[in-house]
This record gives sequence, C-alpha cells and structure tokens, in this order.
Amino acid sequence: MSNAGLKYIGGLALWLLGASFAEARPVSYPDAWTLMIKNDADQNSLHAHYTLDTKHSLGLRLLYDRDRDFVFTGLQANRLLKRWNKRDSQANLYGRVAVGVVNDEKPSSLARDDDEALMIGVSGDWETRRYFVSAAAEHWDNGRFDEYSSYHGRLGVAPYVANTGALHTWIMIEGHHRPESRRNEDELGATALLRFFKGPSLLEVGVDDQGEPLLNYVHRF
Repeated sequence: MSNAGLKYIGGLALWLLGASFAEARPVSYPDAWTLMIKNDADQNSLHAHYTLDTKHSLGLRLLYDRDRDFVFTGLQANRLLKRWNKRDSQANLYGRVAVGVVNDEKPSSLARDDDEALMIGVSGDWETRRYFVSAAAEHWDNGRFDEYSSYHGRLGVAPYVANTGALHTWIMIEGHHRPESRRNEDELGATALLRFFKGPSLLEVGVDDQGEPLLNYVHRF
C-alpha cells in the first residue's frame, strides 16, 4: 500500500475522533447475523457478517467495481473502536480490514490475472433521534488492478420522531470524493436519499447528481 493511501486513512481516523458518523453499523449484538447489500453508480457490494462479541464481527465481502471492471471476494473483519453514550445521543467509531482475491471482469485475451487485495477503512457516526452526521473512508490495494481511496459523508434529519418498533424515516444527503475515479464527473458527487427502517430491516433509496440510482438494504437476523 502506498504512503499516500496510509496518510489518507490515518488522517481521517484522527478527524473522526472529533466528528463521528451514522451508517448501517458493521457490528451488531453478539451472535447476530447481518446482511448488507449496497448498490450505487460505481459498485455493487454484499457483506454478510456474524457478530462475535460487542466489539467484533467477521464475514464475507463481495464487491463488483464497474469503474475498474473487477470483482473482489474475501473476508472482512470489523471492530468497534470507541463508543460514546450520552443522555440524548450516541457516537461510534469503527475500523475494518478485508483481504481476498480480485478477478478481471473483461472476457478477453487482455484480461488481467487474478491478484490479491487488501482494504482498510474507518467509519464513524453521531446521532440523536432527530439528527445525524456521518463519515467514512476506504483504501484498496488491488495489486495489478491498481489502488484507490474513497471518502463518503452524510447529513440527515428525521421529519418525525418515531416510537420504538414504529417505522423510522430519514431524509439524507450524501457526498463522496473518489480522487482516483476513471470518470472525471464522478470524482466529486452527491446523492439525495431516503432511509426507512423498522425492526431488523433498513432500506435506502435515492438518486445521485448524475441521475444514477442508489439502493441499499440491511437486515439483521
């Protein structure tokens, strides 16, 4: 992994200690299984993980990167690094590492051979029953498939405060920065979306500034 990539992750990790974030969380309650499906303009991703204890989860990560035409298959470990519980809010800081294999999706004689891949990432969340803010970063080193970093942040508001067990709704705006994107128009972008969750299920639907759809689904068992 390049020094630049390590600096990106290290810098964001320090920043997150002071300003955290709310996402579909990568560590659930002990002995729970979680299925996380994410789809946007650049990637389709599936992460199924088992929560070992209150701070760790381990699972399978599948990712299809349409921008670079490769598929990643591997294991991902997630760790809750820090949690702040307040009377009316909660904040969390997570780290994650994935290792596996990348395969070329181009069916031709010029296709690249399989290679090993490594991902490191950080994410965090802060939320109340009405507001939240979030940020995340990942850096991928895919050998001959190149390496890249991506950064995401979200702001959201709940139009109403729902009771426990009711349908919860969030109005959200997400921004991203993908400095190594092969499409200039996708280096910086924004997505407007709605999040709905009730009980063990969460659904997100939205559209980005290029008119591309977003569809994410999370279910805890």
